Amino acid sequence: IKIFSFIVIFFLYTSNVSATKVAVIDINFLIDNSIHFIEISKKINNSQIQAKENFQNIEENLLRIKAELEESKLILSNDEFNIKKEEYYTEVSKFEKNVSKFNNHYENEIIKIKNIIFEKISELVQEHASLNGIELIIEKNQYLIAADKININEVIFEKLNKSKVELNFAIYEK
Repeated sequence: IKIFSFIVIFFLYTSNVSATKVAVIDINFLIDNSIHFIEISKKINNSQIQAKENFQNIEENLLRIKAELEESKLILSNDEFNIKKEEYYTEVSKFEKNVSKFNNHYENEIIKIKNIIFEKISELVQEHASLNGIELIIEKNQYLIAADKININEVIFEKLNKSKVELNFAIYEK
């Protein structure tokens, strides 16, 4: 009777257990390697060329001014030298702020672009999960090992690259 009871209880509990269909995905790979991100990255890099050249020219000029300042240290009085030195440091500070604003601007633009691509990926993943009965999708960084057969990167990557994603960015202006 004990064995019979155990078998009945075992089958009752196990009949309620069902397998959860799981998939894994690498969001960063999908974003960084999508044709949309690669194309917009090229456009961003091209838009930065003139500004980077300007920054390089300013930096070279500041280095020249610094060298002249060092040479004039023996010629100028302490007061005159300190005034010139303060002017130089003011210019260096302005330059560093401009470079920082430039870098922050493009970092923010890239974040916006990645968020738009992420939204599209989320849409595609939800659609894929619904069509294939997938109940749980785990991001690559959230697991240690997974079988290749549950990795849906390839499917989503193909759909992402075939889809239309409208991406724009604002060009940096002083």
